[in-house]
Amino acid sequence: MRIIYHADDYGIAPRQSQRILAASTACGGEGALNSLSFLVNTPSFSECANMIEPYLDVLDMNLHVNLVEGGCVANPAEIPLLVDENGLFNRSFANLFLAFSRHDETSDELARQVQREIRAQLVRYTTRFPRMKDHLRVDSHQHFHLIPRVYQALWAAVEDLGCHVDFLRVPAEPLAPFIRTPGILAKIPAVNLVKRGVLNRSWRRDRDIFPIPPEQTAVFCGINFSGHMTYERVSAVLPAFEEYAQACNMDLELLFHPGGLAPEEPVPNPLLKDFERFYRSPLREEEARALLLLG
Repeated sequence: MRIIYHADDYGIAPRQSQRILAASTACGGEGALNSLSFLVNTPSFSECANMIEPYLDVLDMNLHVNLVEGGCVANPAEIPLLVDENGLFNRSFANLFLAFSRHDETSDELARQVQREIRAQLVRYTTRFPRMKDHLRVDSHQHFHLIPRVYQALWAAVEDLGCHVDFLRVPAEPLAPFIRTPGILAKIPAVNLVKRGVLNRSWRRDRDIFPIPPEQTAVFCGINFSGHMTYERVSAVLPAFEEYAQACNMDLELLFHPGGLAPEEPVPNPLLKDFERFYRSPLREEEARALLLLG
């Protein structure tokens, strides 16, 4: 069993991305980080791509499909149901989830536009990193890809481009390791338990669309403690998760967000205040500390 110590949101900004790499001993920093996800729809894409290039043999890299924050990669005129007049994404997870709860011409067109945007992000990513076309690792910003119609659109885009998926994140977090860790359930925010329930239910539907064999995914930890993956919490629950993953004969993925933004660094969309608070939270440094102590 391998433990994947993963960081999301690489590529927002150069200095923020350097902070992520600093959590990896393999990349010249200090810490357990051995995997990250790359946002490709940011102005810093080219610069951050150059920064990560030397480490692709020692670090796993996922495409971080983004349908929620910042600008689109596809032509905005071709995806008006996903973006505003400035080409910025304007749908939350809940909004998109509810939009796809209906089965009508509008939701069908929305699904086509989602596929169009995912395809554009895949093209940008695999054009810059050609070898990733045959060794694609993929997840998404805020786990949008588990929404069944988005999941279907993702696979359609992957197959259309002839990509081979080595790994797909399945953020359907098991509850058993938390139950088996004394006192840990009380530290889980109620909203995170709700998110976990929605994602797990979505994954049960996704498996009917396109099931993933165990070797192409991993047992996942990072929803119940989302944004609060501190060393104290992770180290407390880690033994139970390791035992759970071993019983499933699967790897284990631990999701962190160590790359915070300094006050002078711009956020992808300043209108999304919840995102800005998340990026500038002191907890980003606490999660970086967790990776250091786990290394």
